[in-house]
Amino acid sequence: MRSNQDGVGEDGMSPLASVLSAMPEVWHSLLAQHVPDSSGRCVSCRNSGTAGVPWPCTLRVIAEDARDLNQSAGGLPGPTPCGLAS
Repeated sequence: MRSNQDGVGEDGMSPLASVLSAMPEVWHSLLAQHVPDSSGRCVSCRNSGTAGVPWPCTLRVIAEDARDLNQSAGGLPGPTPCGLAS
């Protein structure tokens, strides 16, 4: 998945995805936290005053891009929930 927002690089990805690709613990955590609820909204991107943002949210897209960059570069998969490499 590629970010379709302003501020993306020539490859169509956010520069943040490039930075996060070297941090599997971070993008793995973002992927685990930014999931859809039963209404198709991100459970992490809401506050008491809003219904939340449609999923996938921007952080989810960036985390997916970071994961894809990491894996395409031959990086290690993200940690398992117990913190060990999978």
